[in-house]
Parts: sequence; C-alpha cells; structure tokens
Amino acid sequence: MSQLKSAEEMPGNFGLPILGETLRLFATQGWGLAKNYEQYGPVFKTSILGTKHAVLVGTEANKLILQEKADHVSSYLGWKPAMEHIFGRPMMLQDEEEHRCTRRLIAPAFHGKAIANYFDIMQIEVNNCLENWAAHSTIAIKNEFNQLALRIGIRLLLGVQLQNQIEQVEQLYNNLMQGALTLLRLDLPFTKYGRSQKARRQLKAFLQNIISDRQMQGNLKESCDVLGLFLAAVDEEGNALAQSQIIDELIHLLNAAHFTTATSLTWAMVELARYSQWRDKLRQELTEVVGDEPLNLGHLKQLNQMTYFLKEIERLYNPAGVILLRGVVKEIEYAGYRIPPGWVIIIAQGLTHRLPEIYTNPERFDPERFASPREEDKKDPFALIGFGGGEHICIGMEFAKMEMKIFLATLLQRYDWSVTPEYKTINYQQPPFKVEEKLRVLLKIL
Repeated sequence: MSQLKSAEEMPGNFGLPILGETLRLFATQGWGLAKNYEQYGPVFKTSILGTKHAVLVGTEANKLILQEKADHVSSYLGWKPAMEHIFGRPMMLQDEEEHRCTRRLIAPAFHGKAIANYFDIMQIEVNNCLENWAAHSTIAIKNEFNQLALRIGIRLLLGVQLQNQIEQVEQLYNNLMQGALTLLRLDLPFTKYGRSQKARRQLKAFLQNIISDRQMQGNLKESCDVLGLFLAAVDEEGNALAQSQIIDELIHLLNAAHFTTATSLTWAMVELARYSQWRDKLRQELTEVVGDEPLNLGHLKQLNQMTYFLKEIERLYNPAGVILLRGVVKEIEYAGYRIPPGWVIIIAQGLTHRLPEIYTNPERFDPERFASPREEDKKDPFALIGFGGGEHICIGMEFAKMEMKIFLATLLQRYDWSVTPEYKTINYQQPPFKVEEKLRVLLKIL
C-alpha cells in the first residue's frame, strides 16, 4: 500500500504571497481553474487570500465531499469569506444539525402545494416581461433576465406586491450586491463596500417591518409566498425560525433565485437561436402537450424534451457557478493525498460537467444525451450537480425549474427571436459571464 502524500505535494501553484491566485480567479469568477486543470489534472492546489485550497474534479470527488465525508467538511468555513458579510448565516452557511433543522423548517415553502401556488405570479410576470420586450428594439438579455427573476423573487419570496415597494427592494438589493466581490472591505460611506453594507442594513430594516406587518395579519399557514410559510413553520420538536434567520434566508434566496435563473435562461435563448432544430422540437412538444389549453403546472411535468434541453443548459452553463466550497475540519484522504484541517476544498462541478468519460463529445450541445437510452447523467448520481448535491442540494431547485419552463413555454408559443452577436462569432472558450454582457435579442410576435 503506497504512502499518502501531503496536500502540499499536489501539483499546482500557490501563487503570490497572501494573495495567491485570488485576482485571477476572482476576475474569471472561478472559470480560470480550467487552465489549471489542463496543466495539472483533476487534483491540484491553489491559494486564495492566504488560504490553501485543494481543487478536486470528477464524480468520485463530488460523492466523497458532498456525501460520504460530508461530516469532515464545513460549508460555513468554505463559503464564509465570500458570503457571510453579504448574506449573514443562511442555511447554505450552516452545517450538520443546525443545517438539518433549518432545512426541515424551510422545505415546505419549496415543495408540493406551495410550489403550485407560485405558478400564477410567475406566469403573469413572464407575460408582462415578454410583451415589454416585443415592444422594444434589441434588448440586453442578461440584464433583462436579472430584472425578471429578481421581480419574481421579490413577489414570491418576500410577498411584496406594491410597485413602489418592489422598486425599493430592487434598488437596495442591487446596491448590496455592488460590494459582494469587493476585496477591500472598508465599511465607510465613500467606499463601494460601505454603500453595500448600508444597503444591507436598510434591506434588513425593510424586511423587519414587512415581517411585523405579516405577523399582525395572521393566517400565515395559508400564505402563497415564502415569507409567510417561513413565519408559519414549526417542526415536530416545536422549533421555529428566528427573525434574524428568516431575513438572512430571504436575502440569500433573492440572490440565488435571480442569479441562477437569469444565467440559465440567457443561454437557453442563445442555444435555441443557434439550434433551430431544438426550437422546432420544443414547439412541437408544446403543441402535443399543451395544444390550445392555457399553460398549467401539469403541462410542465410532461415536457420531457424541455427537461433534457434544460439539463444540457445546466451542464454547460452551470446555474450556481463553477465551484462549490467546503472547509476541511477533519483530515480528508483523496487520490493519494492527505488534505488537512484548515484547507478549503473546491469541487469544480463546471469541469466535471465536461469530462469525456462521462459525457460523449462534452463540448457539443446535445440535449439528447439525457434521453433514453443514453441517459449519460445517470452513469453516476454526482455526474450532473449544477444545483449542488448531498444534504446541501439547492432547496429552490424546483422553484427555478418551474420558472424556466414557464418562460420557455411562453416564449416558444408566442414569439420568435434572433440573437446578436451572431452565435458564430461568440467565443465559447471565454467564461460565460464575459459573453453574457454582450448578448442582445430582437423579439417578434409569431
């Protein structure tokens, strides 16, 4: 039996003193890891802001960290440096029993009857959005999707329906996120970070007032929004969510709900413009499943081709970002190395999603890979983890998938569109966010 090596002996580079490879990886939002992977292989080291990181690529690593040795790592320690200053301590930044307790209380707002109750507002907002697009010339689709998903999030997560309050939350949220990736964190009025923190305090105060109003109204169990269901939640042991916890969850969910959906829908429109055969295939499926009936939740569950299409979007344009982070609290053994406490493990799902041993011709856009008999994602339960995996799998996954299907179904039934720049000129080797900034769409009614 070969002796395990120290993680320090992994291939890779710790970069500059203190900074490590922080600047390059921040500038590429994690996609810069692809170059390291090409140079060093599926296991390598790096350093971010003075903390040593082990980057692991592949389904075995995903399963080990997200499931088998989940008690050896901490989501809180992994995400704390990047997220706690913006989002506080939502469920994503919790571990073990604390995380499980919070998840039990939150789960009813994202399953069953609750999800069904969100359909109508999603559809109304999608219809309004597309009608507005059709009345204009070319639009910047990533920005427009950000606005659409944020508005849906504000209405369904916070239960805010008045236009002036929706606009107030939009402004506060956007100000908050301006300081999310700032490395110089000086909470002073003249700094970007200071303005961001001021917006966080104002948003928390706004939510405290909304919570007080909702508690006075009562009848929370019949709520048709996430906030009401959070306030009504009590588990079998009598635990309820503290107000501070609810506020942290809502602010984080606003970000997760709009960021992931906007990214996925942006690339869905690009790929449907690029591959007319998939536009035709999805339209044919809608004709067969929906026909002349008004779109409903039951229809969405029957749209198998759309499901395959969205899985391919998830694979290539990871909705939750290119990496998952876990801080090591008990030594991890992997690929002949010992990774000690104090290190952070990066699960690079964006790279796993392009491994040829899992996906045939992985750079090719091919939704049929998910259909029977191929079903390439079922070779391993950790082959497709755009929404995470294990106990920390994204709790809003069904919420996001429903929103995306409503949008695509409505778009395909009523409109056609073209994308600029022409897809032939898009550099698909660039990080997706670099391309998204330049994308424009011209929409026309069928």
